[in-house]
Amino acid sequence: MLFETGIAMRVRSQVFAANTIRYMRRFVRVGLLVAAVTGAPSALAAGNSVSASTFKELTSIQEKISANQTAAALQDLKALHAKVEKDSLDEALVLQMLGYTEMGNNNYANAIDYLKRSLALNKLPENVKYNVGYMVAQLYAAQEKYQEALIFAEAWFKTLASPTPDQAIFMANIFAQTGDYAKAIPYVKQAINSGKEPRESWFQLYIACSFELKDYAQAAEALQAAIKQWPKKSEYWEQLASVYVLQGKDMKGLASLQLAWKMGVLEKESSIRSLVQLSVTKGVPEMGARLLESALGQQVVPRNEAWVDLLANAWLAARETTPAVTVFEELAGITGSGDPYVRIANIYVEQAKWKPAEQALRKALNAKLKEPGKAWLILGIVMTEQTQFDQGLEAFRKARAYAYSEKQAGSWLKYAEDLRRQHNWVTRNQSES
Repeated sequence: MLFETGIAMRVRSQVFAANTIRYMRRFVRVGLLVAAVTGAPSALAAGNSVSASTFKELTSIQEKISANQTAAALQDLKALHAKVEKDSLDEALVLQMLGYTEMGNNNYANAIDYLKRSLALNKLPENVKYNVGYMVAQLYAAQEKYQEALIFAEAWFKTLASPTPDQAIFMANIFAQTGDYAKAIPYVKQAINSGKEPRESWFQLYIACSFELKDYAQAAEALQAAIKQWPKKSEYWEQLASVYVLQGKDMKGLASLQLAWKMGVLEKESSIRSLVQLSVTKGVPEMGARLLESALGQQVVPRNEAWVDLLANAWLAARETTPAVTVFEELAGITGSGDPYVRIANIYVEQAKWKPAEQALRKALNAKLKEPGKAWLILGIVMTEQTQFDQGLEAFRKARAYAYSEKQAGSWLKYAEDLRRQHNWVTRNQSES
């Protein structure tokens, strides 16, 4: 049941991939940024305005892009770039648009090159420059070059007066992908605590990063928050129980699984098994047995060998011998094996109920057994206790034929022979007197 680090990493990767795709779709709108800059002359310093001819050509090229004539647009942009004044705002805007056009063609390496060259001219207005840097970060992320992405993303994020939850999550994803989970978590929390209705993927990233750090207290906090939002999601209850077990808080783990079961959200067979096993190890096996009976009755788990065996052992741990015997008999019917009858015999031996123990052993020996020598050994003890020494001695001799029970059977054989002599001596003396 324990939540594995590998699972946490898969969750993190899936969340990051989903977020990256969403960001790329949102911001890949070729030419919009150029239009915003050129349409707002007041944003440009007096000596750094884009020339009228460049503005006109960029507008024409943007129309081609809007009409999906990207090949022609790209050719025109390259031609325009050859004409514009070097190290000017005109060149910066043309390079910027070349970058967006290549990005629209999914040529990310080319797009990054053009956008970085645009930034390097240091002619773009500050707000535009950092937004372009943000796009470069996303393009690097799309290529799984996360360290490079982080350089541009951090510079961009510092310029934001009021970052949106999506922007904070973007930063969290970048840090997570570089393995800096501790730095990722504050950004995730910032998004979750923003007041906006949180997305489930944010919580999943929070949980995954906490597990990567082995910060189980924080993981528990994240899972509790996720459960408040999605109380019917069984995986969060199951993971929370695992966290408590990892912290050594088994009773809390047990309580979490119990509550999930009562709410009807526990789905995984592994979690139900863990609930039963935790109940047994924490000293409340009867609760586990009754819960498993309920699960079997509702067909939440199949009534097969594994589950019936678990149920029998739970009843046995609870010292509820009657249901334990009943379930072991059911197990014998399912498996066709005599071994469950040996378990039944042991139950009766502990209670000194020799006749029922004998009956169970006879059934066991008439079926297939993993270790028949042990069954013969127990039968020898049972028959000796009933003073049926001949049958007891015969059973011990048969047990002695197996290597794993030979030594014990030999000791019992001598003991039974002594008991028989003593019993015969007492019987003779009683009859003579």
